[in-house]
Amino acid sequence: MTTDGEPKSLSEITKDMGLNMSDVAAFSGLDESTVFRLWDNTEWLDRVSGRSLQSLMSSVPGIAEYSMAHAIRKRRDALLTDLGREGLTVDLAALEGSTVAQQHLLNALEAALHIVRGEATQKVSSFIARFWGREQDRALEALYSTQRGHGLLEDPHKLFESSIELAPRLNRKTYSFHSILALNILTHQVSKVTGSIQAELGFEVPGRQTAFMMRGVVMGALISSGDLELAERYRRELDATPVYAALEEWSFPTYTRDGRISSDFTLPSSLLLHNTAREVLREISSYNDAYVHYLASTYIPLALKRDPTFGGKITELIRALELRGGECRDRTIRDTCSKLVRQLKGVV
Repeated sequence: MTTDGEPKSLSEITKDMGLNMSDVAAFSGLDESTVFRLWDNTEWLDRVSGRSLQSLMSSVPGIAEYSMAHAIRKRRDALLTDLGREGLTVDLAALEGSTVAQQHLLNALEAALHIVRGEATQKVSSFIARFWGREQDRALEALYSTQRGHGLLEDPHKLFESSIELAPRLNRKTYSFHSILALNILTHQVSKVTGSIQAELGFEVPGRQTAFMMRGVVMGALISSGDLELAERYRRELDATPVYAALEEWSFPTYTRDGRISSDFTLPSSLLLHNTAREVLREISSYNDAYVHYLASTYIPLALKRDPTFGGKITELIRALELRGGECRDRTIRDTCSKLVRQLKGVV
Protein backbone atom coordinates (compact mmCIF):
# COMPACT_ATOMS: atom_id res chain seq x y z
CA MET A 1 0.00 0.00 0.00
CA THR A 2 1.08 3.59 -0.49
CA THR A 3 1.35 5.91 2.50
CA ASP A 4 -2.18 7.20 1.81
CA GLY A 5 -3.56 3.67 1.59
CA GLU A 6 -4.04 3.63 -2.20
CA PRO A 7 -3.27 0.34 -4.02
CA LYS A 8 -0.01 0.06 -5.95
CA SER A 9 0.57 -1.54 -9.30
CA LEU A 10 3.29 -4.13 -9.80
CA SER A 11 5.34 -1.55 -11.71
CA GLU A 12 5.13 0.91 -8.78
CA ILE A 13 6.27 -1.73 -6.28
CA THR A 14 9.34 -2.62 -8.33
CA LYS A 15 10.20 0.90 -9.57
CA ASP A 16 12.43 1.91 -6.65
CA MET A 17 14.45 -1.28 -7.09
CA GLY A 18 15.13 -0.45 -10.72
CA LEU A 19 13.43 -3.61 -11.95
CA ASN A 20 11.60 -3.58 -15.26
CA MET A 21 9.02 -6.00 -16.60
CA SER A 22 11.62 -8.31 -18.12
CA ASP A 23 13.60 -8.42 -14.88
CA VAL A 24 10.53 -9.44 -12.88
CA ALA A 25 9.64 -12.11 -15.43
CA ALA A 26 13.19 -13.49 -15.41
CA PHE A 27 13.50 -13.59 -11.62
CA SER A 28 10.03 -15.06 -11.04
CA GLY A 29 10.11 -17.54 -13.91
CA LEU A 30 6.77 -16.23 -15.23
CA ASP A 31 6.05 -15.58 -18.89
CA GLU A 32 6.61 -11.96 -19.78
CA SER A 33 3.07 -11.85 -21.15
CA THR A 34 1.76 -12.78 -17.69
CA VAL A 35 3.75 -10.01 -16.03
CA PHE A 36 2.60 -7.60 -18.78
CA ARG A 37 -1.07 -8.21 -17.93
CA LEU A 38 -0.39 -7.34 -14.27
CA TRP A 39 2.23 -4.63 -14.68
CA ASP A 40 0.25 -1.36 -14.54
CA ASN A 41 -2.95 -2.69 -12.94
CA THR A 42 -3.50 -1.50 -9.37
CA GLU A 43 -5.92 -4.41 -8.91
CA TRP A 44 -3.35 -7.00 -9.98
CA LEU A 45 -3.64 -8.94 -6.71
CA ASP A 46 -7.27 -9.75 -7.52
CA ARG A 47 -6.21 -11.08 -10.91
CA VAL A 48 -3.01 -13.01 -10.26
CA SER A 49 -3.18 -16.78 -9.72
CA GLY A 50 -1.98 -18.33 -6.48
CA ARG A 51 1.00 -20.05 -8.10
CA SER A 52 2.11 -16.89 -9.94
CA LEU A 53 1.81 -14.86 -6.74
CA GLN A 54 4.00 -17.35 -4.88
CA SER A 55 6.64 -17.02 -7.61
CA LEU A 56 6.53 -13.22 -7.40
CA MET A 57 6.67 -13.15 -3.59
CA SER A 58 9.64 -15.49 -3.46
CA SER A 59 11.69 -13.64 -6.07
CA VAL A 60 10.90 -9.90 -5.88
CA PRO A 61 11.47 -7.97 -2.63
CA GLY A 62 8.47 -6.08 -1.29
CA ILE A 63 5.75 -8.08 -3.01
CA ALA A 64 5.12 -10.44 -0.10
CA GLU A 65 4.89 -7.52 2.33
CA TYR A 66 2.63 -5.55 0.01
CA SER A 67 0.37 -8.54 -0.58
CA MET A 68 -0.18 -9.08 3.14
CA ALA A 69 -0.70 -5.37 3.83
CA HIS A 70 -3.16 -5.13 0.95
CA ALA A 71 -5.19 -8.12 2.13
CA ILE A 72 -5.34 -6.82 5.71
CA ARG A 73 -6.21 -3.28 4.60
CA LYS A 74 -8.95 -4.52 2.28
CA ARG A 75 -10.58 -6.63 4.99
CA ARG A 76 -10.16 -3.84 7.55
CA ASP A 77 -11.84 -1.24 5.34
CA ALA A 78 -14.79 -3.55 4.65
CA LEU A 79 -15.25 -4.22 8.37
CA LEU A 80 -15.03 -0.51 9.25
CA THR A 81 -17.76 0.24 6.72
CA ASP A 82 -20.04 -2.56 7.93
CA LEU A 83 -19.52 -1.70 11.60
CA GLY A 84 -20.21 1.97 10.87
CA ARG A 85 -23.58 1.01 9.41
CA GLU A 86 -24.35 -0.74 12.71
CA GLY A 87 -23.42 2.34 14.76
CA LEU A 88 -19.94 1.25 15.86
CA THR A 89 -16.88 3.40 15.17
CA VAL A 90 -13.42 1.83 15.22
CA ASP A 91 -10.53 3.66 16.87
CA LEU A 92 -7.93 3.37 14.11
CA ALA A 93 -5.08 4.50 16.34
CA ALA A 94 -5.85 1.74 18.84
CA LEU A 95 -6.21 -0.81 16.04
CA GLU A 96 -2.92 0.10 14.39
CA GLY A 97 -1.01 0.59 17.65
CA SER A 98 -2.02 -2.69 19.30
CA THR A 99 0.58 -5.35 20.08
CA VAL A 100 -1.98 -8.02 19.16
CA ALA A 101 -1.66 -9.42 15.63
CA GLN A 102 -3.82 -7.45 13.19
CA GLN A 103 -5.44 -10.64 11.95
CA HIS A 104 -6.69 -11.46 15.47
CA LEU A 105 -8.01 -7.91 15.86
CA LEU A 106 -9.86 -8.09 12.56
CA ASN A 107 -11.37 -11.39 13.62
CA ALA A 108 -12.55 -9.66 16.81
CA LEU A 109 -14.12 -6.85 14.77
CA GLU A 110 -15.90 -9.44 12.64
CA ALA A 111 -17.22 -11.06 15.83
CA ALA A 112 -18.52 -7.64 16.90
CA LEU A 113 -20.36 -7.33 13.60
CA HIS A 114 -22.10 -10.69 14.11
CA ILE A 115 -23.00 -9.78 17.69
CA VAL A 116 -24.51 -6.34 17.01
CA ARG A 117 -26.48 -7.82 14.12
CA GLY A 118 -27.93 -10.34 16.57
CA GLU A 119 -27.02 -13.32 14.41
CA ALA A 120 -27.93 -16.31 16.60
CA THR A 121 -26.74 -19.02 14.22
CA GLN A 122 -24.54 -22.09 14.50
CA LYS A 123 -22.02 -20.42 12.18
CA VAL A 124 -21.73 -17.45 14.55
CA SER A 125 -21.43 -19.74 17.59
CA SER A 126 -18.65 -21.62 15.84
CA PHE A 127 -16.86 -18.37 14.93
CA ILE A 128 -16.98 -16.90 18.45
CA ALA A 129 -15.93 -20.24 19.97
CA ARG A 130 -12.58 -19.91 18.14
CA PHE A 131 -11.63 -17.11 20.54
CA TRP A 132 -10.90 -19.64 23.30
CA GLY A 133 -7.16 -19.02 23.58
CA ARG A 134 -4.74 -16.48 25.01
CA GLU A 135 -4.00 -14.42 21.89
CA GLN A 136 -7.61 -14.51 20.66
CA ASP A 137 -8.74 -13.45 24.13
CA ARG A 138 -6.39 -10.47 24.03
CA ALA A 139 -8.10 -9.37 20.81
CA LEU A 140 -11.53 -9.61 22.44
CA GLU A 141 -10.26 -7.73 25.49
CA ALA A 142 -9.32 -4.88 23.17
CA LEU A 143 -12.71 -5.11 21.45
CA TYR A 144 -14.69 -4.82 24.69
CA SER A 145 -12.31 -2.43 26.45
CA THR A 146 -13.52 1.03 27.43
CA GLN A 147 -9.94 2.25 27.94
CA ARG A 148 -9.14 5.09 25.57
CA GLY A 149 -6.25 4.21 23.29
CA HIS A 150 -6.61 0.50 23.99
CA GLY A 151 -10.22 -0.27 23.11
CA LEU A 152 -10.89 -0.96 19.44
CA LEU A 153 -14.28 0.75 19.55
CA GLU A 154 -14.73 4.41 20.39
CA ASP A 155 -17.91 3.49 22.28
CA PRO A 156 -18.42 -0.25 22.93
CA HIS A 157 -21.65 0.05 24.94
CA LYS A 158 -23.84 -1.08 22.04
CA LEU A 159 -21.63 -4.16 21.85
CA PHE A 160 -22.18 -4.85 25.57
CA GLU A 161 -25.96 -4.57 25.16
CA SER A 162 -25.98 -6.73 22.04
CA SER A 163 -23.85 -9.39 23.76
CA ILE A 164 -26.29 -9.59 26.68
CA GLU A 165 -29.22 -9.87 24.28
CA LEU A 166 -27.52 -12.45 22.06
CA ALA A 167 -26.20 -14.83 24.74
CA PRO A 168 -29.44 -16.62 25.73
CA ARG A 169 -30.72 -16.62 22.11
CA LEU A 170 -27.49 -18.17 20.92
CA ASN A 171 -27.94 -21.07 23.30
CA ARG A 172 -31.63 -21.67 22.55
CA LYS A 173 -31.17 -21.70 18.79
CA THR A 174 -27.81 -23.40 18.34
CA TYR A 175 -27.14 -25.57 21.40
CA SER A 176 -23.82 -27.34 20.84
CA PHE A 177 -20.28 -27.52 22.18
CA HIS A 178 -19.46 -24.41 20.18
CA SER A 179 -22.42 -22.53 21.64
CA ILE A 180 -21.22 -23.45 25.15
CA LEU A 181 -17.78 -22.02 24.38
CA ALA A 182 -19.28 -18.95 22.70
CA LEU A 183 -21.53 -18.26 25.68
CA ASN A 184 -18.61 -18.56 28.07
CA ILE A 185 -16.57 -16.15 25.96
CA LEU A 186 -19.34 -13.55 25.63
CA THR A 187 -20.34 -13.62 29.29
CA HIS A 188 -16.70 -13.48 30.38
CA GLN A 189 -15.98 -10.36 28.34
CA VAL A 190 -19.12 -8.53 29.47
CA SER A 191 -18.65 -9.36 33.15
CA LYS A 192 -14.96 -8.40 32.92
CA VAL A 193 -15.94 -4.91 31.79
CA THR A 194 -18.98 -4.42 34.03
CA GLY A 195 -17.50 -6.05 37.14
CA SER A 196 -20.81 -7.70 37.97
CA ILE A 197 -22.66 -10.91 37.24
CA GLN A 198 -25.43 -9.99 34.84
CA ALA A 199 -28.65 -11.91 35.40
CA GLU A 200 -29.57 -11.42 31.74
CA LEU A 201 -26.61 -13.56 30.71
CA GLY A 202 -27.99 -16.67 32.37
CA PHE A 203 -29.63 -19.65 30.73
CA GLU A 204 -31.01 -22.89 32.07
CA VAL A 205 -29.30 -26.08 30.96
CA PRO A 206 -27.98 -28.82 33.24
CA GLY A 207 -24.52 -29.83 34.40
CA ARG A 208 -21.30 -28.82 32.68
CA GLN A 209 -22.91 -26.26 30.38
CA THR A 210 -24.13 -24.05 33.23
CA ALA A 211 -20.94 -24.61 35.20
CA PHE A 212 -18.71 -23.57 32.31
CA MET A 213 -20.69 -20.45 31.52
CA MET A 214 -20.70 -19.44 35.17
CA ARG A 215 -16.93 -19.87 35.34
CA GLY A 216 -16.59 -17.33 32.53
CA VAL A 217 -18.88 -14.89 34.29
CA VAL A 218 -17.13 -15.29 37.66
CA MET A 219 -13.64 -14.93 36.20
CA GLY A 220 -14.63 -11.80 34.30
CA ALA A 221 -16.26 -10.23 37.37
CA LEU A 222 -13.31 -11.22 39.57
CA ILE A 223 -10.74 -9.67 37.22
CA SER A 224 -12.73 -6.46 37.08
CA SER A 225 -14.01 -6.10 40.65
CA GLY A 226 -11.30 -7.69 42.81
CA ASP A 227 -14.08 -9.13 45.01
CA LEU A 228 -12.43 -11.49 47.51
CA GLU A 229 -15.78 -12.88 48.67
CA LEU A 230 -16.59 -13.84 45.07
CA ALA A 231 -13.30 -15.77 44.87
CA GLU A 232 -14.16 -17.53 48.14
CA ARG A 233 -17.69 -18.39 46.98
CA TYR A 234 -16.30 -19.84 43.77
CA ARG A 235 -13.79 -21.96 45.72
CA ARG A 236 -16.55 -23.31 47.97
CA GLU A 237 -18.65 -24.14 44.90
CA LEU A 238 -15.76 -26.12 43.44
CA ASP A 239 -15.25 -27.99 46.71
CA ALA A 240 -18.92 -28.97 46.77
CA THR A 241 -19.52 -29.63 43.07
CA PRO A 242 -17.18 -32.02 41.18
CA VAL A 243 -18.30 -30.77 37.77
CA TYR A 244 -17.08 -27.25 38.61
CA ALA A 245 -13.69 -28.60 39.65
CA ALA A 246 -13.41 -30.67 36.46
CA LEU A 247 -14.17 -27.67 34.25
CA GLU A 248 -11.80 -25.46 36.23
CA GLU A 249 -9.02 -27.98 35.65
CA TRP A 250 -9.88 -28.20 31.93
CA SER A 251 -10.02 -24.48 31.24
CA PHE A 252 -6.43 -23.27 31.71
CA PRO A 253 -4.65 -26.04 29.76
CA THR A 254 -6.98 -25.75 26.77
CA TYR A 255 -6.89 -21.94 26.86
CA THR A 256 -3.07 -22.01 26.73
CA ARG A 257 -2.97 -24.96 24.29
CA ASP A 258 -1.22 -27.35 26.67
CA GLY A 259 -4.20 -29.63 26.06
CA ARG A 260 -6.48 -30.14 23.09
CA ILE A 261 -9.94 -28.56 23.20
CA SER A 262 -12.36 -31.45 23.62
CA SER A 263 -16.14 -31.44 23.44
CA ASP A 264 -16.36 -33.77 26.46
CA PHE A 265 -14.28 -31.36 28.60
CA THR A 266 -11.67 -33.99 29.45
CA LEU A 267 -7.87 -33.90 29.61
CA PRO A 268 -5.34 -36.67 29.04
CA SER A 269 -4.15 -38.40 32.20
CA SER A 270 -0.57 -37.29 31.53
CA LEU A 271 -0.16 -33.60 30.78
CA LEU A 272 2.70 -31.14 31.27
CA LEU A 273 1.51 -27.59 31.90
CA HIS A 274 4.32 -25.62 30.25
CA ASN A 275 2.18 -22.87 28.69
CA THR A 276 -0.24 -22.84 31.62
CA ALA A 277 2.61 -22.22 34.05
CA ARG A 278 3.80 -19.22 32.05
CA GLU A 279 0.28 -17.80 31.91
CA VAL A 280 -0.34 -18.28 35.65
CA LEU A 281 2.97 -16.60 36.48
CA ARG A 282 1.99 -13.67 34.27
CA GLU A 283 -1.39 -13.40 35.96
CA ILE A 284 0.10 -13.53 39.47
CA SER A 285 2.16 -10.45 38.64
CA SER A 286 -0.52 -8.50 36.75
CA TYR A 287 -3.99 -9.23 38.18
CA ASN A 288 -5.64 -7.95 41.36
CA ASP A 289 -5.22 -9.46 44.84
CA ALA A 290 -8.56 -11.30 44.84
CA TYR A 291 -7.66 -13.01 41.57
CA VAL A 292 -4.29 -14.02 43.03
CA HIS A 293 -6.23 -15.53 45.94
CA TYR A 294 -8.32 -17.53 43.45
CA LEU A 295 -5.16 -18.82 41.78
CA ALA A 296 -3.47 -19.78 45.05
CA SER A 297 -6.53 -21.28 46.73
CA THR A 298 -8.34 -22.84 43.77
CA TYR A 299 -6.58 -23.32 40.46
CA ILE A 300 -2.93 -23.93 41.32
CA PRO A 301 -3.71 -26.78 43.78
CA LEU A 302 -5.78 -28.44 41.02
CA ALA A 303 -3.00 -27.92 38.48
CA LEU A 304 -0.41 -29.50 40.80
CA LYS A 305 -2.51 -32.65 40.98
CA ARG A 306 -2.40 -32.91 37.20
CA ASP A 307 1.27 -31.87 36.85
CA PRO A 308 3.30 -31.84 40.11
CA THR A 309 6.18 -30.14 38.25
CA PHE A 310 3.94 -27.25 37.20
CA GLY A 311 5.53 -27.21 33.77
CA GLY A 312 8.98 -27.29 35.34
CA LYS A 313 8.43 -23.91 36.99
CA ILE A 314 7.91 -24.72 40.69
CA THR A 315 10.84 -22.50 41.72
CA GLU A 316 9.48 -19.56 39.71
CA LEU A 317 6.03 -20.16 41.18
CA ILE A 318 7.37 -20.05 44.74
CA ARG A 319 9.17 -16.76 44.08
CA ALA A 320 6.12 -15.22 42.42
CA LEU A 321 3.81 -16.20 45.29
CA GLU A 322 6.24 -14.99 47.94
CA LEU A 323 6.67 -11.65 46.22
CA ARG A 324 3.00 -11.07 45.44
CA GLY A 325 1.73 -12.50 48.72
CA GLY A 326 3.93 -10.12 50.66
CA GLU A 327 2.39 -7.18 48.79
CA CYS A 328 -1.23 -8.11 49.58
CA ARG A 329 -2.93 -6.06 52.29
CA ASP A 330 -5.56 -8.67 53.12
CA ARG A 331 -4.36 -11.23 55.67
CA THR A 332 -6.50 -13.99 54.15
CA ILE A 333 -4.70 -13.63 50.83
CA ARG A 334 -1.27 -13.45 52.45
CA ASP A 335 -2.01 -16.60 54.47
CA THR A 336 -3.27 -18.44 51.37
CA CYS A 337 -0.10 -17.61 49.43
CA SER A 338 2.13 -18.55 52.41
CA LYS A 339 0.35 -21.87 52.86
CA LEU A 340 0.83 -22.78 49.21
CA VAL A 341 4.49 -21.69 49.31
CA ARG A 342 5.15 -23.99 52.29
CA GLN A 343 3.49 -26.84 50.45
CA LEU A 344 5.57 -26.21 47.34
CA LYS A 345 8.84 -25.97 49.26
CA GLY A 346 8.07 -29.33 50.84
CA VAL A 347 8.18 -31.03 47.43
CA VAL A 348 11.07 -29.14 45.78
